[in-house]
Amino acid sequence: MRKISIIGAGQAGLILALALLQKGYTPTLYSDRTADQWLNESRPTGTAYLFAETIDIERALGIDYWSATMFTGEGLHTHVAQPGGGPPMTIAARTPRPGAAVDQRLKFHAWMNTFEARGGKLVIEAVTPTRADEIAAASDLTVLAAGKADLGKLVPRDVARSVYDKPVRRLAMAIVRNTRDWSEEVGFRAVKFSSLGPPFGDVFFVPYTHKTAGATWCPLVEALPGGPLDIFADAASGHDVVERLRTFARDHMPWDYDIIKDMEYVAEDPLAWLTGAFPPTVREAYGTLPSGALLMPIGDTAITFDPVGGQGGNSASWNARFVADAIIARDRHPFDAAWMSGVRDGYWNARGKHAYAFNNMFLEPPTPAFMELMKAAAGSRRTADRLFGANVPMPQNFFPWITDLGQTLARIRAAEDTA
Repeated sequence: MRKISIIGAGQAGLILALALLQKGYTPTLYSDRTADQWLNESRPTGTAYLFAETIDIERALGIDYWSATMFTGEGLHTHVAQPGGGPPMTIAARTPRPGAAVDQRLKFHAWMNTFEARGGKLVIEAVTPTRADEIAAASDLTVLAAGKADLGKLVPRDVARSVYDKPVRRLAMAIVRNTRDWSEEVGFRAVKFSSLGPPFGDVFFVPYTHKTAGATWCPLVEALPGGPLDIFADAASGHDVVERLRTFARDHMPWDYDIIKDMEYVAEDPLAWLTGAFPPTVREAYGTLPSGALLMPIGDTAITFDPVGGQGGNSASWNARFVADAIIARDRHPFDAAWMSGVRDGYWNARGKHAYAFNNMFLEPPTPAFMELMKAAAGSRRTADRLFGANVPMPQNFFPWITDLGQTLARIRAAEDTA
């Protein structure tokens, strides 16, 4: 059996490892913490709201342990602030099936235990660049699933495909309870998105299943650097994040304030918050280590998404499944540079570039085509469901029409005319 090593036991690394186990491979998985440390001593890695189509990947591996209990969202609910003030533009779009954000600490704990129980080899080790070279030199294939960690720099940035070279937003998140949802307004529980525009940024409220508190909400702040929403970088606690957001919402998000004014940080979990910033980055197909061995990135290491468009966690799972299928199809042929490039380009063309482009649309002023789509979705729930709700889980379905005003207008007419 070929020796496959996976460095990183996050979402992409674990899905790849479990997919290979399912097909008879016995990969070695390296994690910088134990399953119990993931559960009890770690911060969330992000919100990671997954659409139903992505959760199906977990279901196919027999690791979808939360479908019966997770706090789901049934679609997207957006308020777009108007530059001149006044009532915001409202868009409500149902997705074909419910999605959810389950605390990744809970997932990684369960999946690591499942991986070992099914016969996988788990090594607890904080892998350094030197150690990564040693692992790669002794393996037929070494995959780097280190998320946004510095180890990802072992694989060069793809200058041609990376749109940004510095953070576009400054981020903050915290898990809260005692927040009503917006279902009375739109008729279903949804991911709530307030697009405030310059100089502010955006604020999300995501239905979330916390590891102990259960059904909660995760507010996620996407602040434009230096603007009035960029007030979280020096936050000292989750309580601090929540209080700053409450004050901001009172002054700048009146349509949301009554619903969230009583929110409370989950005090029993002092680690359930984050602040930070990073550039959305695409990496090359592989990195060449000093020994000459190759290191192949997947998930967030391969394509790092800003959270704004909800594509990062979903892409990580799809990329892991794509790479698993490619490894299995490779059989006994070498995992060489040409193969890695082909796999990277295959995923990029099938889904990656579309998810990256769609996600980045929320970081820039709206194009005329995107603005027309939002206006049409605000005016028609049916159009919103068919053109937003149905396509956000599978972003490749937006292309190429969303890049062209004429094609977008034709799609809008077709959505409105079809019974």
